[in-house]
Amino acid sequence: MKKIKDLFRNSRRNTEKENEKAENVNAQNVNANAQDDKSKGNDSQKARIHNLIIVDESGSMGCLRDATLGGINETINTIKSAQEKYKDTQTHTLTLVTFDSGEKKETVRTIIDDKPITEVEEFTDYNPWGCTPLYDAVGKSVTSLYEKIRDDEDATGVVTILTDGMENSSTEWTLEGVSKLIEQLKEEGWTFSYMGSTHDVKSVTMQLKIENVIEFKHDVVGSANTWERERASRNSYYDKMEQMYRENWNASREEKMRMKRQYAQEYYSNRVTPHYVDHLEPNEIFVFGSNNMGRHSGGAAALAVDRFGARIGQGEGLQGQSYAIPTTDGISLFFEAVERFTNFAYEHPELRFLVTRVGCGSAGYSINEVAQMFTGCIKLENVALPAEFWEVLGLRM
Repeated sequence: MKKIKDLFRNSRRNTEKENEKAENVNAQNVNANAQDDKSKGNDSQKARIHNLIIVDESGSMGCLRDATLGGINETINTIKSAQEKYKDTQTHTLTLVTFDSGEKKETVRTIIDDKPITEVEEFTDYNPWGCTPLYDAVGKSVTSLYEKIRDDEDATGVVTILTDGMENSSTEWTLEGVSKLIEQLKEEGWTFSYMGSTHDVKSVTMQLKIENVIEFKHDVVGSANTWERERASRNSYYDKMEQMYRENWNASREEKMRMKRQYAQEYYSNRVTPHYVDHLEPNEIFVFGSNNMGRHSGGAAALAVDRFGARIGQGEGLQGQSYAIPTTDGISLFFEAVERFTNFAYEHPELRFLVTRVGCGSAGYSINEVAQMFTGCIKLENVALPAEFWEVLGLRM
C-alpha cells in the first residue's frame, strides 16, 4: 500500500497536470459552450457526489439490526430522491461498506461499490457479529473511493460512519494514518460525519479529526432518530451543492473547493437552542409557550414580548421574530399546535427556529412529554431544540 503522503503528493501532481490540460481545452471552447452548459446542465457542469456509508456490523449492533437496516434503506431513498430532484446539477453514486472481525467473511466488506444510485436496490444482508476494525474500514474504503475520483475536480466524497464501539481489531490501518487521510481529504472538500454510541464519542472523533458528530442512545429510538437527523443534514448539503452548481456553475476550481469545504464544515449544523436567548440573527425566530388568549405575562413569553416582537392578544403563530405555541388547553391541543408549528417550519426553510422549553414551565408538562411532541422536527435542519429535548429523543450533540 502506498504511504499516505505519497498518495496525496502524487494525487496533487496528477490533478495539476490534468487541470492544465483541461484549462487549455476549455479556453478554446468556453465562449461557444458556456451558455449551452448552463442551460442544459450537462455532466461537465454537474457535481458528482460519491456517497460512502461505513456501517459497524460487530456483535454489539445486534439489538439495533432492524433500526440500522431501516436507516440505511431510508438513506438510499433519500439519495435517490436527491438524484431526481437535482438531476440537472448532480449525479449520485453509493458505496456501502460494513465491517466486523468475523472469521468466515472479509473483515471489511464492500457491499455496493460506487454504483449509480438509480441502480441500487434495497439492502438486506446485515448480520452483526465479531469485533470492531474501525480504522481498517475507514482507511480501506476511503482510499479506494479516492483512487477512483481523485482526478475529477467536480467529484466529492460524502462519508458517513456509524459505529457503537471503539476500534479494537484493525490490522492494517492506525489512528494516525486514518486521521491524516481524513484531514487531507477535508482539504479536498470531502465531508465526514460520525454517528456513535456506547463509547467516548467525543474523544474518538477529536482524534479522527471529524467535527460533524452525533452521539445516540443505544436503543431503537436513538438509532432511528440519528439516521433521521443524518438524512436532514444530507438533504441540506445536497441543496447547497445544487445552489452552487446552478448559480456559480462557472466559478473557478479554487472557489468551488472553498464552498465545498464550507458546506462540509456545516454538514451537522448547530441545532441546540441556547439555555438563554438574548439576541437573534435576522432570520431567526424565538419559539415560546403561550396560551390561547396571548397574555404573554411571564417566562419566555414575556421575553418574546420585550425583545422579539410578540404581540399581546395573539396566542399562536408568527409575530415579529417570535412564534407562539399555545400550551394551556390540554395535551391534545398542545400537540396539535406543535404539529402546526412543525408544518410552518417545513414551509419556511429560509428561517431558523429556536425552540425553548415550551410547556415545561407554568403549563406543567415534563421534558419527556414535550420533547416527544417535537419528533417531527428532527428532519428539519432549520429547527433547534433544547439539549434536554434531544436527550429524550436519544441524541446528544
